[in-house]
Amino acid sequence: MLYSVMRHRTQLYLDPDQFRWLKRRAGPRGSVAGVVRELIDDARSQQTRDWSGDTLIRFLGEEPPADSGAPSTVQTLDRELYG
Repeated sequence: MLYSVMRHRTQLYLDPDQFRWLKRRAGPRGSVAGVVRELIDDARSQQTRDWSGDTLIRFLGEEPPADSGAPSTVQTLDRELYG
């Protein structure tokens, strides 16, 4: 069942210290492959997206034009967001 979900198989060369560390982390009943997958998932979940290029997110995070005294309308939204 596990293999029907997995799409890629890879080979990984480790030095002896890396392999011992993974074996210790896996414990007596765990697998080195399982530890590697967990480490990858943990690293991926901790990544933060760079929103600096997203105009809408910047607009929502900064003071919107409507708070500056100029009313914001649907007709002016594109101009306010994209300049």
